[in-house]
Amino acid sequence: MRVYQVPVHTRLWLATALIACSLPQLLLGPVWQSVLLAVVVVIRWLVDHQRMRLPGRIVRGVLMVTAVGMTWYSFGRIYGPEAGVALLVSLFALKYLEMVQQRDAYVVIVLGYFVCATALLFERGPGMFLFVLLCMLLLTACLVGINHSDTRASAFSHLKTGGVMLLQAIPVTLVLFLLVPRVAPLWNMQLDSGKARTGMSDSISPGDISDLSESSELAFRVAFQGELPPPSERYWRGLTLSHYDGRTWQQAMPRGMAVDSYLYNERGTPPDWYNRLQEQGAQQASYSYQLIMEPTQRRWLFALAVPMLEQGDASLARDMRLVARAPLSQRTAYTITSFPGLSTAIPLSVQEQDLMLSLPDDSFGRRARGLAQQWRLDSHSDRQIVSLALRHFREQPFHYTLKPPPLTADPIDEFLFRTRRGFCEHYASSFTFLMRAAGVPARVVVGYQGGEQNTLGSHLLVRQYDAHAWAEVWLQGQGWVRVDPTAAVAPDRIELGLRGSLQGDAEEQGALAGLDSFAGGGLFGRLQLWADYVDFRWQTWVLGYDNQFQLQVLRRLLGDVTPLRVAVSLIVAITLLLGLYMLVLLRQSGKLQQTVLEREFWRVHQRLELHTGQSLPAGLSPEGLARAVEIQTPKAGPVARQWAGYYQQLLYNPGFGAGKAQIRHLRRLRNRLYKLLD
Repeated sequence: MRVYQVPVHTRLWLATALIACSLPQLLLGPVWQSVLLAVVVVIRWLVDHQRMRLPGRIVRGVLMVTAVGMTWYSFGRIYGPEAGVALLVSLFALKYLEMVQQRDAYVVIVLGYFVCATALLFERGPGMFLFVLLCMLLLTACLVGINHSDTRASAFSHLKTGGVMLLQAIPVTLVLFLLVPRVAPLWNMQLDSGKARTGMSDSISPGDISDLSESSELAFRVAFQGELPPPSERYWRGLTLSHYDGRTWQQAMPRGMAVDSYLYNERGTPPDWYNRLQEQGAQQASYSYQLIMEPTQRRWLFALAVPMLEQGDASLARDMRLVARAPLSQRTAYTITSFPGLSTAIPLSVQEQDLMLSLPDDSFGRRARGLAQQWRLDSHSDRQIVSLALRHFREQPFHYTLKPPPLTADPIDEFLFRTRRGFCEHYASSFTFLMRAAGVPARVVVGYQGGEQNTLGSHLLVRQYDAHAWAEVWLQGQGWVRVDPTAAVAPDRIELGLRGSLQGDAEEQGALAGLDSFAGGGLFGRLQLWADYVDFRWQTWVLGYDNQFQLQVLRRLLGDVTPLRVAVSLIVAITLLLGLYMLVLLRQSGKLQQTVLEREFWRVHQRLELHTGQSLPAGLSPEGLARAVEIQTPKAGPVARQWAGYYQQLLYNPGFGAGKAQIRHLRRLRNRLYKLLD
């Protein structure tokens, strides 16, 4: 017959640890996993309270096959990060169900450590880290409890012991984190493959960015080395859109241009335009910064013009944008130096000029073509055409709004000559069309504009509602020049951001109400500031602690960094910590550890010695102590006998219990005895 060996006082922590470790997967995974866990917990509770028998092998086998089958049904496979974690959590619950002996409890606890660590595969913020520490504390309390033979032990004492063990591990963890060399993983896992793509798409149509601007989700953070660029320079370019079909702008490469000459990934021979950037970049003013992208499941990054990657895994395109090697499935940091005045270094090839002047067939934008051709006749240069177009937007009754009316058959003409109400993509699209119709090479650029500063850390937060579109035109002698027609209609959009530019517009208040910002102030605003600051520092100091960052830290600590010096430092640090722990343990082992009841006895013993002025035998029993009180102070005898009897009940009667209420009653009897002895 099998005997249940897990102590009763540990069952609560085992059940709590099971639920806590599984919680991240339950919140994101399929519903059937929550149902399975609830069934397992209920059955385990009934078994522990002897209200049903433990399910046999057949039932447990059916549950295991069902869990595997449902994992396959939910994810289409049983391997990979998402499916593998879901299956591991399900098997973790089933192992808890069949737990009988102490060995089974060990397996459940060790498996729990793996399960709680899998949560960090999908979320690595400070909040999730603290939650994982809580799970480890519960599991460590379980580990203490299953090795505690005292059946009357307090369940909370296990939690205290587990907390002490975790605190003792923190110094060793910090030493290992700082000194152990950071190496690249042996394999890479593509996470969050099933998540929807977020942020900018690779094409825009009227209304796309205005829809995106209704979200206050974080797009990326930026920390500059030195002063921040002014708001008018905070144009975070992500995509250049060169092909227009009459309604949608899309990415396109010039015909006949090889991919290797258009996109350089720092491998092989660099193209001529990249060498030209390197040569002229040393003479240009620049901004250096670290950019931390949120996961988007897309490859394009965002940076100021013209970006040169200092640290990270990305390629630079000829159209001055950065492209990651793989879709961003997790937060990713890049170190970038941007040269705003370097756009003249990249020439305009014949293939690019043909693409940047292309227009859809003549059925689209007839009135816009006529207006642009008139500007060409009235102008002596491309720069003058640009000025005429911007003056047209300023002088005509155009209106900047988050809720533009829909455009149907001919978006360009309808916007320019009928509705004249639009968001940034309407102005960038129509302006680029007008420039091409006038013979000026132009393209649409989409990204973000602005950013809100966190005053605690001086870094910028760029949110989805900062999404923006503008145009670039090619001017002889200047190269690609940024032109933002939105600024001609709503200049406050550039200086104050979306919220500030529309704050006084009664029509836009409904759309602005749900957008988060630090500008609201008050307690909630301060909490947001601190939460963002902590999260940003966590990203830069902990998750960003890569081999280059570690090398900088070690040079400050050790001077010259060599493998031998690092190894010696690691050995010395660990030895000192272990020696310190040993000294503390030796000091504690020399002290007599008394229980609560023992301390109560010795307090009465010492008080009676003080009252009589005589030394009492150390081996005096509670009854002998009561008789000594009765001899010296007869009026205190009844209370002394009552105290001695209650003390012996707590000490020797297992069914009586020595809980908090009983200890408080014993202390009240002691205090009554003190009053009679005074």
